[in-house]
Amino acid sequence: MKEQRLGRVLEIIEEKNLHSCVLKGMDNIFYLTGFRGSEGTVLVTRGDVVVLTDSRYITHAREVAGGCTILETRGKDNLLGTLFERYGITRTGFDSNHTLYQTYHNWREGSPVVEFVPLSNDIEAIRRCKDPDEILAVRKAVDIATRAFAAVLEKIAPGTTEKEVANELDHAMRCLGADAPSFETIVASGPRAALPHARPTDKSLEAGEEVIIDFGCQVDGYCSDETCTVPLGEPKGKIAEIYGIVREAKEKGIQAVRAGLPVQELDMIVRGFVEDKGYGDFFRHGTGHGVGIAVHEAPAITVNGEGLLEENMIITVEPGIYIPHVGGVRLEDMVLVTQDRGEVLTKLRKDLIS
Repeated sequence: MKEQRLGRVLEIIEEKNLHSCVLKGMDNIFYLTGFRGSEGTVLVTRGDVVVLTDSRYITHAREVAGGCTILETRGKDNLLGTLFERYGITRTGFDSNHTLYQTYHNWREGSPVVEFVPLSNDIEAIRRCKDPDEILAVRKAVDIATRAFAAVLEKIAPGTTEKEVANELDHAMRCLGADAPSFETIVASGPRAALPHARPTDKSLEAGEEVIIDFGCQVDGYCSDETCTVPLGEPKGKIAEIYGIVREAKEKGIQAVRAGLPVQELDMIVRGFVEDKGYGDFFRHGTGHGVGIAVHEAPAITVNGEGLLEENMIITVEPGIYIPHVGGVRLEDMVLVTQDRGEVLTKLRKDLIS
């Protein structure tokens, strides 16, 4: 599949009349080469893909970046400038959203005859639609996260702290084969569930509270992401009301998913339902986002979202209602976009798990 991905990057190079493209964003580098480290650069020319990295990663790069030229960087040498001269490059694109200004400045200073053209989100755009290998990796991540959640469910009980739940879940995902959590696991209980991205604390879970658990894992470089809201006992009053609203809003969103649907329209289907129920002011984030190498990637499913859903995108649908000092509910599923529907990839039930 790497050949197809390279072909898409070469199309960008051709369309923009470039000689090459320089990548600094590690997610973009992994997408194209299979290499990931804390530092690296990739030069894509019309006839070669060159991975530049230091001595810490050179052996790893040679193992995973098949078909690429691997070169070791040393100190402050201008290896990239040397390559520009070798390949006759005078006009190159670069993934500007991931390149530090100082790096850009050094490039220009070291290669004054080269024109550097910012590509903004062009590389991220070609990552939106997943190939079969990517979809399989996401399915593996979902499967491990599902089994891990099931293994720790009985520990989501009064007396356990938020940190303990998060740590148990992270440990279970790793034990089952995950490379790492996709992000810092969110566990928020009672009034703290009104904080959409609350970090776990030493607060103990209490009977009668609801607990938002937002989690996922990374497998073969790809992420899962889902959210359950677990009530510790029968939910009552306002929480029971908003739970039903959020669940129905999510289902309406999933039912609307299909290739060709404007992402902004999907947001409005979900958001409009919540607004009609009188809770629009308490749903203050987007309806969803793409998931793949990064846990948050294009498309952004928001009121200002641009573009259409396309076949083989993997997105989330995740409405939430958060009432300060009371609590909150968020339910999130991952959905594979097909031509005429959405296939829900996440397997955990999002009705009342108690």
